[in-house]
Amino acid sequence: MSVVTGSRRIPIRWRLLAAGAAAAAAVGAGAGDPPASAPADEAPGIVAPTANPFGRGPARTGRRDALPGVVCLSDGTVIPGQVYTTRDKDWQVWVDAEKRWRHVPPILVLSIRAVVVEERMDKEWRWKEMGSDEKVYTGRTRPVRRHRWRFHLIDDSWITGTVKGQPLWIRHAGRTRGPFVLHERSAGKYGQDLDDLVYVRKVVISRRAMADALDDRAPTTRSVSRDTGDSGD
Repeated sequence: MSVVTGSRRIPIRWRLLAAGAAAAAAVGAGAGDPPASAPADEAPGIVAPTANPFGRGPARTGRRDALPGVVCLSDGTVIPGQVYTTRDKDWQVWVDAEKRWRHVPPILVLSIRAVVVEERMDKEWRWKEMGSDEKVYTGRTRPVRRHRWRFHLIDDSWITGTVKGQPLWIRHAGRTRGPFVLHERSAGKYGQDLDDLVYVRKVVISRRAMADALDDRAPTTRSVSRDTGDSGD
């Protein structure tokens, strides 16, 4: 059974899992996270401000929808912190086998892994001369890579498909890194090679993985090999 919200059909089990995950995240936030509102007996006569329709709430150190985790890049860099995507937006994944978009709430995601579909070096060509229909190779190349993205969800299901350029950021200790964009296709500059075209290899949503990476501070993904069943590479 599923519930339709707007143009999205969200399975009931996902709604229940999301509610449980949100409750766990709230408990795990610790005493440092301010309460949603002050108890009435502690603030008599004070009315809490209404939500700002433009999305700018009271000053905070981070986004309420951010989740603890790590972002692992293809060059071996591991970035720990609070991970988030565009505000109020699910991960949108085109599943070709089903011929439909899947809308995945970020709080349901355990990990995201890049699946490299194709990588190649494209040649640069130019017209031989003005008005000519003949092209000549300039001798320069650039790297091109195509991806699909594999999502592991908290109910232990998997979704693999295309993401059309959705960004993510990661924030820790007052510093924000990103956006790191999950592309269907990415291309480098002429003169670069494939190693220069750095991409997001893996995202792990896990408080423990974030803590381990903060402790290690090493350019390795060893600390996030718990990627919910993935062996790591």
